[in-house]
Parts: sequence; structure tokens; C-alpha cells
Amino acid sequence: MSERDTDTTTSSISSFYDEQSVFVTGATGFVGKVLIEKLLRCSAKLKAMYVLVRPQRGKTAKQRTADMLTDRVFDHLRTEQPTFTNKIIVCEGDIMKPNLGLSEEDTATITDNVSVVFHSAATVKFDEPLKLSVKMNVVGVKQLIALCHRMTNLKALIHISTAYSHCDRSQIDETIYPPSLPPDKLIETLNLCYCACARKI
Repeated sequence: MSERDTDTTTSSISSFYDEQSVFVTGATGFVGKVLIEKLLRCSAKLKAMYVLVRPQRGKTAKQRTADMLTDRVFDHLRTEQPTFTNKIIVCEGDIMKPNLGLSEEDTATITDNVSVVFHSAATVKFDEPLKLSVKMNVVGVKQLIALCHRMTNLKALIHISTAYSHCDRSQIDETIYPPSLPPDKLIETLNLCYCACARKI
């Protein structure tokens, strides 16, 4: 591929985000921070970036976001675009809560304006209690998809995570493998198990 072809490809990807509003979950995580920096640095005409952040350890969602933006990963962006933080809009929420824990006002703003969604929120601990893992990595995805169905200008939903693995396979191809258990059946089974345990207690 020639240098000219590369420039054209890069330009077309960047221009896709011109005047678009993006919604990102898992914004404070490793993947989320890199994604936010890359999008803002390479797509200067990006209109707005809504980030879903939960309060944690006595800090509000806005405080946690402000702390995140001091990370050195944003140093280059700070030099090129000193006012880049003006495009970042914090939406307090939690993927484990109904409607992602979003307020009615934030929900309306997101569904009216967002056109691209990046879902990066997940638990990546392989020893996480099953109930919590399913709630975050399965139920959370279902709730996000339900929110996306309400977006009037949605162009793309991208699910990214460091949690993907198929440890039972010796070779992993670039394909989507069918789950051993349908997600809804997993949720139903887990709920039944916990209900039964609660009755015994």
C-alpha cells in the first residue's frame, strides 16, 4: 500500500467521526482511556464524547473522570488540543443498574445525540463470583443494547474488552463462536440457583 493510500484510509476513518457524538462505557479502564485519547486526538472534529462513569471510593463520577484525564496518556493530546476536555461529558451511571443507572435527563440526551457507542465496561477477573460476572458482562450488555435501540441516530455499536478468551481451544480463529449456553438461559439459571440458596438460608 502506498503512502498516499494510507493517508486516504486514515482520513476516511477520521472524517467518519466529524460532528458525531460518541458514548463510551468503561471509560476509566485501561482500554477506555486509550480509546478516548485516540478518538479525540485523531478526530479533531468529533462533536462530543459522553462517558459512563460510576461513583467509587468516595469520589463522584466527575471527580473520577477529572483524575483520569490527568493521566500521562493524555499529555500529547493536551499539547495539541488544550481544550479537549470541553468535549467530554460525564454521565453518572453503572452498567449493573437498570438503564445503566442513567438519569432521565442523561438518557434523553444520549438517545437524541449519540451515533457511535463503544462498550468497554466489563470485569476481567477470572475468579470473580459468577453472579457478579454475569451481571456485568452479560446483563450489562443487554441493557446497553436496549439503550442503543432507543438511539435515533445510531450508526455503530462496538463491543471491546480485554476479557475475551476461549481457553478450551488450542486454536482461536477470527470468528464468533456460539456460546455453550444461551445468555438468557444463563441469566435464568443463575437467578434460580440464587433464589434456591436464599430459601435454604
